[in-house]
Amino acid sequence: MQLSQHFQLGEFTKSNYPEVYNIPSHVAIENMRRVCVWLEALRQAQGPIVINSGYRSPQLNKKVGGVPTSNHVTGCAVDIRCSGAEQAIDYAYILKLYAKESQQDFDELFIEKNKYGRYWVHFAVRPKDNRRKIAFLNG
Repeated sequence: MQLSQHFQLGEFTKSNYPEVYNIPSHVAIENMRRVCVWLEALRQAQGPIVINSGYRSPQLNKKVGGVPTSNHVTGCAVDIRCSGAEQAIDYAYILKLYAKESQQDFDELFIEKNKYGRYWVHFAVRPKDNRRKIAFLNG
């Protein structure tokens, strides 16, 4: 299923745990489409991007160690692969600029790094009550 011009549902639902149920509801699909509007803006500025993680069923979210209230569970969040800190900063800047230019809010914009030194941008947009949380987090 195509969520937007350049993004498909399969990109948002892939996981390393094929045995774990990970089928989104219609509401979660609509939330992913909302996120894709932002991803299309990022893609236009930076070229193709890779999604590490998108929608997670409650079962998958638990399996990967996500918090129960994660925006991933509702289809409102995406983790975008980055080649390093500089690319992560560029992505975050573009998403922040898009928020300003479009006069839209986002919920979370985090640059994250795991213990292996890999970077990604966690980005979330809710249907309402977006908090504009921005952070740099080390794992």
